[in-house]
Amino acid sequence: MHKQKRLHYAVIGVLGFALLFMAVGFTAYAQLVNNDAFAKNSVEAVHNVGFDAKSYQESDTSVTPIEKMISGDDFSAKIHLEKPGDSYAALVNILNKGNVSETLTEIRMSPIDPALSEYVDYRISFEEEDYIGTSYNVDTVINRGQVGSSQMYITLEYKEDAENIGPLDLDITAGLVFE
Repeated sequence: MHKQKRLHYAVIGVLGFALLFMAVGFTAYAQLVNNDAFAKNSVEAVHNVGFDAKSYQESDTSVTPIEKMISGDDFSAKIHLEKPGDSYAALVNILNKGNVSETLTEIRMSPIDPALSEYVDYRISFEEEDYIGTSYNVDTVINRGQVGSSQMYITLEYKEDAENIGPLDLDITAGLVFE
């Protein structure tokens, strides 16, 4: 009888411990689910859009940049063009890593010295439009997580039919403005 009583106490103890363990586990699980649902419903808008440096690639180019920098919404490069026909061309994606869509409102680019305009062609191509100059208003939504859909081509060429006035060292920049 005494043995049976100890066995009952042991079984009740094990069942009590199991009940306690299950209650703690259920509470932790409920809190995890609740916090996850709360987090999904209260996510702050994260803005993170700009040039994707990893996507940068040169194409149809006879020269490579002496220096280049791609960060956030700015691109810059120092290009050395030796003779007429030399060119630099690059493609870089505009990527939205945030969780809200952004609107690209302006493309800025550095002006080329007007005295060199008959020798050099500097342009940015975006959404089948060519931009030559300093600043252009655009109205393009860059959706979150879209890769490769918003591409910018940057080209600089020592015009093939231009007089050879010697080597040219040019600094070019391109910038993006978002709303």
